[in-house]
Amino acid sequence: MARWMALCTLAFAAVPARARSISITDFDAAIAVDMAGLLDVTETIRLRFDGQWNGIYRLVPEEYRDSHGAVYRLRIVVREVTDTRGSALRWSRTREGVHAALKIHVPGAADAERTITIHYTVARGLRFFPDHDELYWNVTGDEWPYPIAAARARITLPGQLVNLRANGFTGSEGSRERAVTITIDGAAHTPDDAFAPDAEAPPAVTGNHVVEVTATRALGIREGLTAAVAWNPGVIRRPTLLATWWAWLVDNVGSLGTGLILVGAPIVALVGMLLRWLAVGRDPRTGPVVVQYEPPIGLGPAEVGTLVDNRPDPRDLMAMIVDCAVKGVVRVRETAPAGWLTQAAYAFDLMLPESAWPDLPAGERALLRALFPAGTTAAPGSGQPVASVTTASLTDSFHVHLPGIRDTIFDTLVKGGHYRQRPDHVRDAYVGSAVVAAVVVGMAAVGLNRVAGRLPFDMVVGFAILSAIVTAVIIAGFGLVMPSRTAKGATARAAILGFEEFLTRVEAHRLASLPLTPELFERYLPYAMALGVEGRWAKAFEGICSAPPSWYAGTGPVTNFQPGAFTQQLGQMGTVTGAAMQSAPRSSSGSAFGGAVGDGGDECVRAGRPGDLAIEGPRAVEDPDALRFHRGPNFGDRSVRGADDDEVRSGGGGHGLVAAALQVHLVGANEADDGRKKLRKRHSKRHL
Repeated sequence: MARWMALCTLAFAAVPARARSISITDFDAAIAVDMAGLLDVTETIRLRFDGQWNGIYRLVPEEYRDSHGAVYRLRIVVREVTDTRGSALRWSRTREGVHAALKIHVPGAADAERTITIHYTVARGLRFFPDHDELYWNVTGDEWPYPIAAARARITLPGQLVNLRANGFTGSEGSRERAVTITIDGAAHTPDDAFAPDAEAPPAVTGNHVVEVTATRALGIREGLTAAVAWNPGVIRRPTLLATWWAWLVDNVGSLGTGLILVGAPIVALVGMLLRWLAVGRDPRTGPVVVQYEPPIGLGPAEVGTLVDNRPDPRDLMAMIVDCAVKGVVRVRETAPAGWLTQAAYAFDLMLPESAWPDLPAGERALLRALFPAGTTAAPGSGQPVASVTTASLTDSFHVHLPGIRDTIFDTLVKGGHYRQRPDHVRDAYVGSAVVAAVVVGMAAVGLNRVAGRLPFDMVVGFAILSAIVTAVIIAGFGLVMPSRTAKGATARAAILGFEEFLTRVEAHRLASLPLTPELFERYLPYAMALGVEGRWAKAFEGICSAPPSWYAGTGPVTNFQPGAFTQQLGQMGTVTGAAMQSAPRSSSGSAFGGAVGDGGDECVRAGRPGDLAIEGPRAVEDPDALRFHRGPNFGDRSVRGADDDEVRSGGGGHGLVAAALQVHLVGANEADDGRKKLRKRHSKRHL
């Protein structure tokens, strides 16, 4: 505000040749009040210019606050600005804070005296109270940056007014000084008795009432003269209630609009997004989940895992590799066991050229093309790998293929009629909309308040930021759960959940027509991995599977094969391979399959099922002595127990990395039993 005050009558100079100054030698205001309450104001201002000047600014107070803090604005219309000869002067009008700013060009304003006359009308210049009407007029304004030698006001009012009283004030804003003389219809009064009952003037005999208020001293910089005149109500026509309310609304529409934006934007976002979610964000109803004994036809492990939670996860990537291995396309080899401070290493051999691949899902084909882009190294049918790749070679290079694999999985589900739109595109659209909405809300609130509102700037900025953040969080939050499946997709998901129930509780749902065989274990193992239930699936085959699959080769001999320990080994493979696939140089962006791969040996179930294990991703083991296991020669040599007291084993050579990935801290052999009892399992998968 101080910056705008400084502009009050700030004279704009052309040449700063020598010391210059401006002073007002006389300020005379003639104010006429008519029966409709309209003011007609003529200001005659005589100025002394020392040095060369171009003109002055005249700031007319235009805006006030009522007792409730609401804006009360005068309606000022400038009729003309002239010199002493009546010639029009060039002027322009702007708004400076609570003032109407008139920029007036004064010709010949160089070491001279000049007189200017400003003629304007004012609506809403009177104030109306239950027991009286009042004119309270800031005659000169109190923002002049130079002194006023003499100031007076001559106020003409209708003669029918009764009990006229007057008062006057001088000094800076808020001053109660009354260095004035007052005359009412020619009778002189001191400020002390101007409002006394003896000073009340009867109706004028002829003509109008005339009140004169004159300052008895010169006014200094930013000092002014104010005149107050009151009379009994009933003569001046008061505005109607409708007109008063309309004027109030117009005066405060900017502040009201700003407040409405600040408060209403989050509410509108919440209601709008809730209605939107109810309309398009929910899956069609499918009825109760029924146990299924096979996955939905036409969906591979990655599609199954993605359809369950609308996201392709790192475990889906590993499930695709194992599915390709089960189908004889890929062989998995452990090339180096894990040590205390080193992780295991793996190689993947392509056993069939692309022309001989079986009917693989599109996502698995995209994965194989990304894994083996270099061509063949052996002839097909020779029993030797067609191509090979190691986890070390995938580091910092394979991540560029992950977005394409993710796109293929999503596109397959969209083309198959399971989604109308890709879930990631839906989420991204809402997150982008949230950012746009936050910017719009913030700019709209601040901009409207600046143009038409009168709320404190700092307060508006603070609330605008808060409102924008809340609005964006609401939109983005709903956007994360907005992806929905089609009727076909919802039906397929229900079937997948039924199949997951079978994989999780094989013993309870086994059929005579579906014997548990090593072939069945391998066939559905990729789906169990994609659904995070490979540990429970493997438990059902203890004592049934006595040898590892032909498509997996470890680094040592196997004398006591256990399926549970084998899935632990696959989990270790997934952790190492997933980390290598997702690793990127520092300058690269994040992976499209962000997060960690489960260890594969424990009972990690999607969707927060009871008994889930929290997996937080691979971490380097900083203190090997803090992770101690009972070591043995073969599969099943290290074990911990879960919440259901189900023994979960990990294969040989992977103790350091598996323990770090699972965040299992077993200190000392004597503490192992306590660690087993206290270990609780929760699901904590990371997504894209």
